[in-house]
Amino acid sequence: MDPTRPHTDRCPGCGWYLPAPVPPMAPAPACPRCGTTLVGPAADELRDTDRAILRLDAERGRLLMRRAQLLAHLRPAVPAAPTPAWGRPVAAPDAAPRTVQHLLLALGGLLLAVAAIAFTVLSWGHLGIAGRSAVLGALTLAAAAVPFLLLRRSLTATAEVVACLALVLLLLDAYALRRVAFPGPDGLRYAAVALAVVSAAWTGYARLLPRLALPLPLALVLAQLPLCLWAWASGSAYATATALLATAALDTVAIPSLRRPGPRLTAAVSGTALGLCGLLLAGALSATATGTGAALRASGLLLGAAAVAGAAALRCWLLVR
Repeated sequence: MDPTRPHTDRCPGCGWYLPAPVPPMAPAPACPRCGTTLVGPAADELRDTDRAILRLDAERGRLLMRRAQLLAHLRPAVPAAPTPAWGRPVAAPDAAPRTVQHLLLALGGLLLAVAAIAFTVLSWGHLGIAGRSAVLGALTLAAAAVPFLLLRRSLTATAEVVACLALVLLLLDAYALRRVAFPGPDGLRYAAVALAVVSAAWTGYARLLPRLALPLPLALVLAQLPLCLWAWASGSAYATATALLATAALDTVAIPSLRRPGPRLTAAVSGTALGLCGLLLAGALSATATGTGAALRASGLLLGAAAVAGAAALRCWLLVR
């Protein structure tokens, strides 16, 4: 409806424009299109109502425009995206900054570990016994103490890398001790004892630093080796199968006491792998047994494997339940 034309020239019912103004004293004329009465008190009030509605619509439009202006004024300014030059599009970043930092930290720790191994193995004859022991011992103690300081500054990723480096240095200390103090031929048994000691020490170190995620899984990985290496040194396949099944059984027992998912997954995967290896070795011994004693020992190994598998299944069922 056009508010600029007089309302007396338009039908208030259908909005059709009349050909001429309606005389106020006409005998109740009606709209020729819709038949609405055009004169009288009700028609005048209807026209007044239309005018009020028009005024309200105009005021509503003004208020909506003002509201949009106030919102634009109160909202923070959004920086415009950089417009690339013609023929030179803006390249998206390849990786997140946090991922790049972790990658650089891992590479730095790997290079330090390689340097420590090279120093221990290749440069072993250039220093005396006291000097070599002092250097490795000082480096190990320093690397083991640094994560405590880093965690105070919330540098968790850096503390993880330095702790892994400390574990590598501790293993190198065991190798150096073997070269200096225990030069005997039985290296497998020494490695078994050394790995057991390092695993126990590193488990205690992980308890001191519960915020770190890697020390306890690494200690569990090292704990898989001592029994197997000791049995392997004996040269008996039955002892090796027994050691594999015993280690898998220990992993099964340790899983419920591990609260964090990382160590629990490590123990589960390690126990499953060693249990399968022990089962396959026991099956091979049972298939190749030639005497009653050998068959009985192989049957005992198979029964042990079945017991370990049953205990693992029971643990899983209790955890799921």
